Amino acid sequence: MKKIKFKKFLVLFSLLICVFCMTACSSSNGTISTASAKTELKQQQLDASEAYLVDWVKDMITYLDKNDSAKITADAEAAQSLTMVNNKLYIVDQSGISVKTIAFYNSWNSTRGELGALKSINEINVELNSKTGELCTITVDTSYEKNDKCTFEFVINDDYTLENGAINPSYTTGQKMYKAVMNTLIGMGTVFVVLIFISFIISLFKYINKFENRNKAKNEASNGAQGVDNAIAQIVSSEEQDEEVDDLELIAVITAAIAASENTSTDGLVVRSIRKVNSRRK
Repeated sequence: MKKIKFKKFLVLFSLLICVFCMTACSSSNGTISTASAKTELKQQQLDASEAYLVDWVKDMITYLDKNDSAKITADAEAAQSLTMVNNKLYIVDQSGISVKTIAFYNSWNSTRGELGALKSINEINVELNSKTGELCTITVDTSYEKNDKCTFEFVINDDYTLENGAINPSYTTGQKMYKAVMNTLIGMGTVFVVLIFISFIISLFKYINKFENRNKAKNEASNGAQGVDNAIAQIVSSEEQDEEVDDLELIAVITAAIAASENTSTDGLVVRSIRKVNSRRK
């Protein structure tokens, strides 16, 4: 009896495992089919608009080549899309120029000097982009005067706005070597110029010392002259004081002599002046 119950338990357990596995498989199949459906819908959207996208890419590259940087910058500042510039209906940026398109214009303006004039648009490859919010990536191979191969890359959103635009020139070995040499020369030249300037500044220090010593000597001479003047003034002042003391003593002596000769007191005598008389008489 126990063996029968155990067998029933095993059968029931096996059925539950089978049901769980079937449920998981059906859920997994449903996810795959949903992703495949989204990808298929996106591919249909891309197939329907691919020709329009290719037309926009060709005219965009031609527009960049025919107009100078000032014209492109003016169109960007005026928010004019390629539709407004060429008076032709395009599928990209229908509502007006976007911030990403302006950034692409700026990138082009900084690169065009290295490319020269457009020679040909060679191959255009449109690939579906499975990322959310992005429809496709357009890769364009072009040839220019200074670069035989330059690759443009445009990423287009589902709403047909430019998500990203890049310019990737392919440089030859000679061009790479030339740029490396020029960068090296510019770097070394900058270092030498700075060193020469620093040496010039250091060479001026001796003039600073001379200037300081000259001012110091001038100040010392000025202080010395002032000290001499002060000393002379003190001596003159001392002499005047001594003469004044001598005069007072002389006046006292004369007053006492007069008082003695007159047999009177010195209280009533006042000496007005003292004048030296020549003792020699003719």
